[in-house]
Amino acid sequence: MPRRHGPILERYGVWLVAALFACITGLGVWSPLHRLDLLAYDAIEPVFRGPALTPASVIVAIDDDTLDALGQWPWSRAVHAEMIDRLDAAGVAAIGVSILFSEPGPDDTRLAASIAASGRVVLPVAPRAGSGGEGVIELLATAKLGEGAAAYGHVDVELDADGLSRRTFAQAGSGSPHWDALALATLKQASRASDGGAAQRVGADTWIRPVTSRTSWMRRGEILLPYPDGRGAPAYLSYFDVPSRPELLRQLQGKTVFIGATASGIDAALATPAGAQGGRMAAVEFHARAFEALRSGLVYRSADPVWTVVLSLAFLVLPATLFGRVPATLAFAGLLVAPPLGSGLALNTLQLWIPPMTALVGLILGSILWFALHLVRTRGSLNLALNDADATLRSIADAVITLDASARITLTNPVAEQLSGLSRSGARGQSIDALVRNHTEQAGWAIEAVLACLKTRRTIRVPDPIRWTTPDGEAHMLRLTATPVGGTGDGAVLALTDVTDTLAMTARLQHEATHDPLTGLPNRALLLDRLHQALANAERRGSLLALLFVDLDRFKRINDSLGHSAGDHVLRVAAERLQSSVRAGDTVARWGGDEFIILLDNITDTHAVVAVADKLLGLLERDLRTESGTDLVLSCSVGISIGPKDSKDAATLLSMADKAMYRGKIEGGHRYAFYSPEMNTWSRERLSLEAALHHALANREFELFYQPQIDIATSRLVGLESLIRWRRPDGGLVRPDAFIPAAEESGLICSIGDWAIGEALQQGARWRAEGLPPVPLSVNVSARQCSDMRIVDTIRHGLADTGLEPGLLKVEVTESTAMHSAERAAELLHSIDALGVGLSVDDFGTGYSSLSLLKRFPISELKIDRSFVGDVGREGDDAAIVRGTIALAHGLGMSVVAEGVETQAQLRFLAGQGCDAAQGYLFSQPLPAAEVREWLKAPPPHVPRSIHLISGTLH
Repeated sequence: MPRRHGPILERYGVWLVAALFACITGLGVWSPLHRLDLLAYDAIEPVFRGPALTPASVIVAIDDDTLDALGQWPWSRAVHAEMIDRLDAAGVAAIGVSILFSEPGPDDTRLAASIAASGRVVLPVAPRAGSGGEGVIELLATAKLGEGAAAYGHVDVELDADGLSRRTFAQAGSGSPHWDALALATLKQASRASDGGAAQRVGADTWIRPVTSRTSWMRRGEILLPYPDGRGAPAYLSYFDVPSRPELLRQLQGKTVFIGATASGIDAALATPAGAQGGRMAAVEFHARAFEALRSGLVYRSADPVWTVVLSLAFLVLPATLFGRVPATLAFAGLLVAPPLGSGLALNTLQLWIPPMTALVGLILGSILWFALHLVRTRGSLNLALNDADATLRSIADAVITLDASARITLTNPVAEQLSGLSRSGARGQSIDALVRNHTEQAGWAIEAVLACLKTRRTIRVPDPIRWTTPDGEAHMLRLTATPVGGTGDGAVLALTDVTDTLAMTARLQHEATHDPLTGLPNRALLLDRLHQALANAERRGSLLALLFVDLDRFKRINDSLGHSAGDHVLRVAAERLQSSVRAGDTVARWGGDEFIILLDNITDTHAVVAVADKLLGLLERDLRTESGTDLVLSCSVGISIGPKDSKDAATLLSMADKAMYRGKIEGGHRYAFYSPEMNTWSRERLSLEAALHHALANREFELFYQPQIDIATSRLVGLESLIRWRRPDGGLVRPDAFIPAAEESGLICSIGDWAIGEALQQGARWRAEGLPPVPLSVNVSARQCSDMRIVDTIRHGLADTGLEPGLLKVEVTESTAMHSAERAAELLHSIDALGVGLSVDDFGTGYSSLSLLKRFPISELKIDRSFVGDVGREGDDAAIVRGTIALAHGLGMSVVAEGVETQAQLRFLAGQGCDAAQGYLFSQPLPAAEVREWLKAPPPHVPRSIHLISGTLH
């Protein structure tokens, strides 16, 4: 069945079945249901019965006492005549006799006279089965007795399905319902008497009604009597007592008297609903009660079965509407009382008995079916929910263990099974204490949490993770949470969250936050934290600490020449060597770039600091081979400050160590220096120098000097190298080595370099305008200028502004600059070459060259550094380097210029090796532009003379 039809079937289908059942049972005659309706009537009627009149009837009973006194039954009819006379004399309203005088007897004349004289006597009519298939005949009193009777009344009583008498009929008779009931006939007679009307006679022709064969007994006007309880019960007087006690007769005035037998064996007793409580009821009492019910208007009629069914169906509409909208138990309880309540109200207001059991059983049947179907659906939903819960439990990443109130395991999920090594069935019933103790040494925490949770019914979390070892030896860090389930006396759920990866990630993140990723050393933040702690400890202990600020010498040249990968390798090796030079408790941190900080804690004097400084200088000086196979020798500059002697402030101590290190680097590097107060003065001077450079650039205080380059073979002037000078406002001239380092550090070198290119081009244009012979001008550019392509635009704009031929400009880059970031350097150099500008490599031999890269660059000239030229005359290593450089350059199609030539011997060696040009003090020191004019016209005489001297030697 499709799922969408389920709710419809549940809400309406079951009630349609109940309605069909109500129709079948209500329209049919189903004895069990009819019996239930009769029981319901006996229970409902007394509750909803209306008020009754005060009883006006008295039973004169022929009881056992009377039989004892007057003798065996039947008596002489004169006895009955005397009773009627006395009752008539007492002024009774009517006399209903339930004794049949159907056979003639002695003293009939006497009794007939009394009956006739009274005129208030109602005689009974009883149905009797005829003989020989004559049907039902009417049994009446003898004709003599009946002539004087006021009326006849039938004593026919209906037996219900349960064999009890609850009803009679207003009229009944053989062939047609023409006799009133004895109670009704008596009531009519009593009413006439109270109204003062004359008594009526039945007449002689009513003694017996002739019937035809198979005449049936006919009934009309059902009279359903109230439940025979104490209310409306007639009074009893003994037949024997009435004649003998005048006071009793006086009490009977205006009353209606019923005469009948109540003695055992002659009472014609009837089984009534009250019989179960007090025995059978005499027939005379039944008719007397019927009289009182008719008199009070408390008689009922039964509803037609069709209307019973219709009303039952109406009751069944309510649950079909309510079930599913309100709580089922509440709806069921409320609807169960609806049919009995409706029947009771119909009795009270309409004197109509509507049997409730058809509706009630229909409601019960429908409810049972509804609950059964709902149970099936609920069970299916529960199974589905159970499956979903089990799937959810299995999919939870945490280990889940459910416990009963005794802390014994009832359920585990797969994660818990993996951690414990036990299956779900294997773990069930075990104590959580025993399970946990097998896997962790911190079992006490877990047990305390579980017991506290079970006792307080609150969620308990173990604050710290516990270490858990699985059966295969794998270690996990678990966070435990115990949560109560249900109410008091129920169990709990123990959740074990695996935080192993989280803790590892946290530790890794914490390490990364406090350590340098390249070297693994503590970073600046961790160093500062340890430095503050060390300062506090030193003050408390009265000891000292030392900060060693270590900076690698010429590290930038390594980075520029060999690349960042080689530089990173050097930094890692340096970090390892620094760590090996100190104690285990000391801190070696990377400050940034090629700078390291060493914190020596708890020292007593500076001798230990000197020993460490000497040790680390020696360790760093050892040979180092890069991953590419290049052999290097490291050195460093170390600045030292002592705390809290020099300062109690961490930042101040670091600044002092930095100043000491920088002072050592300025003095040549590869040394250590302790901080001294005069270093502050030097630092202030450095800041003043940087500020003065800014002003110098803005005020055009820089000048270019030019050093001639001489062709060794011809003594001709073949080039001029432009060299910057700074003329201070006071007239002093500052050499480049005094301010270029400060310009490099402050970043002004790019602006100064751009000015130098522009000034050299403008000077060349001025000389050309003066008609002087053009000579190529060389301009040095810094590494910072080569860090991007902006220098190409600077050259292009300078050439365009001056109109100078590009071939008259030569750009000099250092060997380290050319080798740094080879791909970018190649792109830059090719862009400059594309402008027509020449390219020269300055200080060749002092850096780290790659010949394969050198061949890829558009270089036209190599310049041999002065450090190699100085000792070439001694035929040592420098001579070999110069000789090899010249041969290499010529092999690559490049010209060679030697720098720093100061003696004839140096010139003679260079000429002998085929060097193309030379510059140096042998020919001229750098000259201002005004003095260069004469050189452009013709070199001074000493130049060709120097060339002539070596020419003779060479020949």
